[in-house]
Amino acid sequence: MFVLRSLGLLLVIASVSACSWFGDKQKQPNELTNITQRVTIQQRWEADVGSGLSELYRLMPPVIDQDSVYANDYKGRIYSFNRETGQRQWRQDLNLDIAAGVGVSADSVLIASLDGDIVALNKESGEERWRSNITSEVLAPPQSNGSIVVIQTNDGKLLGLDAKTGESVWAYTTQLPILTLRGTATPQVFGPNVITGFANGKLVALSALDGTPYWERRIARPQGKSDIERVVDIDGTPVISGQLIYATSYNGTLSALTPRGDIVWSQTTSSYSSPVVIDNRVIVSTAEGWMKAFNAETGLLIWESKLLSGRKLAAPQNLSGFAVTADYEGYVHVFDTDSGSILDRFRIDSDGVRSPMVSDGSYLYVLGNDGILASIAVYLFKF
Repeated sequence: MFVLRSLGLLLVIASVSACSWFGDKQKQPNELTNITQRVTIQQRWEADVGSGLSELYRLMPPVIDQDSVYANDYKGRIYSFNRETGQRQWRQDLNLDIAAGVGVSADSVLIASLDGDIVALNKESGEERWRSNITSEVLAPPQSNGSIVVIQTNDGKLLGLDAKTGESVWAYTTQLPILTLRGTATPQVFGPNVITGFANGKLVALSALDGTPYWERRIARPQGKSDIERVVDIDGTPVISGQLIYATSYNGTLSALTPRGDIVWSQTTSSYSSPVVIDNRVIVSTAEGWMKAFNAETGLLIWESKLLSGRKLAAPQNLSGFAVTADYEGYVHVFDTDSGSILDRFRIDSDGVRSPMVSDGSYLYVLGNDGILASIAVYLFKF
């Protein structure tokens, strides 16, 4: 979905895909072909998460924390499940219009609505702890370091709220271009620091305590003649691995930066999803539906796979050392990180998988568009 802002007029242009509009030449999705199975995907459990994501373009990734996994639907129903068994622990009905997943802090589950409602729930019981309103549309899960709750809004704001009361502590604002993708990055909060990206192609590091900017770096520059060609959103969450930060942008680059904001390397790659780092490889799903792997230190391309071209891939995850993605038909695909070959696939939800998945390394948690939350594992195939 693209959002056009001009002379105070907000025009929302809806699209099934986040990256196709105005004649953007999208090839027909590749049909799935036979593969040589070399691993086994096993579903551990599945649970129901209300009404799912709806038909609009919404991303609602689940989140794992200690012994629980939390998820929500677009109507504001929040669920807590046992991480090992999938048994429901509690449910809270907020009756809010939601377009993002939940976040967690030390003692709270956090949710934000399209109307700017920010709600903190008790992590153990689901009871409401506090509620505030920021008047801006929110499309990304709130994030917290336990003291500050960080909210990124769709109109270019980054806000810091007191984690105990929900009161405003600080605000950071950036100027957005005329045309943007329908979505925002999810801020990466680590200790007293925040890193996030904006629709102007800039990555920004700030203090989580008071919002003071440390640095900003442009990792994508608008090119082309039309506003559409010049879209350079950073919608994926920046990933911190080792001593580097990895970030993607639409119509831009996959870039590696130091904690001081110096760019180590950049590769031209268009993506609206977060990358993942596995065994010194940075793996990304592109806007075209390709999977690519780069050397994490040098940025050199190791392999690319076009087998899933056009299948609207979710951000890859690390599952037992394999790179795992999901597509618009609800198939989860397991990639070998050395060669880029597909080792197995498994269908989770016939309505598709759009939201980012989450992995703890051993198990993957996937929320399908229809509201099916599943936990899966992958094992080496036994001949």
